[in-house]
Amino acid sequence: MESRQIKWATLSIVGFLVFGTVGILFFEKEFGVLDAAWLTETTLLTVGYGDRLPKTTAGQIFLLAIMPLGVGIVAYAIGIIAGSVVEGRLANLWGRRAMKNKIAKLDNHIIVCGAGRVGWQVAEQLSRENVPFVVVDSREEVLEKYVYGKFLYVMGDALDDDVLREAGIERARGVVAALPTDADNVFITLTAKGIKSDILVVARADRLESEGKLRRAGADKVVSPAVIGGKRMALSILKPVSVDYVDTVLHDREFEFSMEELVLEAISPLIGKTLAEARIREETGAMVVAIYRGRQLISNPQGTERLENQDMVILFGTREQLLAFERLAAAKPS
Repeated sequence: MESRQIKWATLSIVGFLVFGTVGILFFEKEFGVLDAAWLTETTLLTVGYGDRLPKTTAGQIFLLAIMPLGVGIVAYAIGIIAGSVVEGRLANLWGRRAMKNKIAKLDNHIIVCGAGRVGWQVAEQLSRENVPFVVVDSREEVLEKYVYGKFLYVMGDALDDDVLREAGIERARGVVAALPTDADNVFITLTAKGIKSDILVVARADRLESEGKLRRAGADKVVSPAVIGGKRMALSILKPVSVDYVDTVLHDREFEFSMEELVLEAISPLIGKTLAEARIREETGAMVVAIYRGRQLISNPQGTERLENQDMVILFGTREQLLAFERLAAAKPS
């Protein structure tokens, strides 16, 4: 709303200047363009220098007619712009416009629907992984607490098609439905799949019985914070040292270990080789923990396991080791 008012105020001033200049040039044949523009602007701003005056009766009548209009336009424009500046809206509008431009340039990004406690954790992790993303939420207080000044965001209802399109869903690779209610997450899943059928949707489920509904709605993955939290607490009691080790390795920023998944393409030199022949651990330092082949998950594969086209290899290692494996898998066979 403020943006539209500022735009109309600016257009009104420019329109008045153009109209007044053209009118004076029409009635005052001896005036040049600069003289006409000067007289129009002094009339608009009610400065009244008196150094340039209309010499014809028609010119005087024309200026008398547009003077009230000019005063009204200036009063309106000053009121709108001053109000925006005083309330900090102008800077906010420019910031939102710059953010919209950045979002419009995103490609293959993630849309995080919901900026609450769960959505914020998702955003933090994506930020650490340098993955482009945008947060969507309609609650200004939540955005102010978790998102403002940190991440790209769209303020609006994630259940609205237009809001998801503003977040660039047609160019996105995934949607995280992390709103507080399961019903909203079901609706987001349906909306996202309706706009882009092949987009990956990961949905939050607070109740176990909602998992089936989310999957039927099209969610590719369903995550229950309550279930994960409960299992984590049980393991912390039963195997505290192991849990601490996993937390340290995967979540401590002082350590660079992480997991990665990579699909082997037909041109990869690793196709047709066993894990022993590929010498992945020796060449990169990364460790193959599983292979996902079709619907079969091969956990802790042996060295005799032969790699096939479209195998998804799941690895564990440092960022440098994982990048080394990507280069090894992507290299063209000699």
